[in-house]
Amino acid sequence: MICLNCGRKLRSAVSREAGYGPVCYKKMFGTSLRSSRKDRVSEATDTTCYNIPGQMTMEEYLQMDSK
Repeated sequence: MICLNCGRKLRSAVSREAGYGPVCYKKMFGTSLRSSRKDRVSEATDTTCYNIPGQMTMEEYLQMDSK
C-alpha cells in the first residue's frame, strides 16, 4: 500500500491503516499518527448507539433488495 499524499510505500501497520506515512499524516492533520490512533480507539469505545428517525434496519434493506 502507498501513501495517499506522496505515494511512498507504507511500511508500518499503523500507517497502512491510516493511509498516510507519519510525516504526511502530521502535515495533513497536524497531529502525530500514533497519538491520533489512541484517540480513535478511545473514541470508538465511548460511542453510544441511538435510533435515527427514518433509519432503515438491515432486515428492511434486505427485504427491499429482494423485491
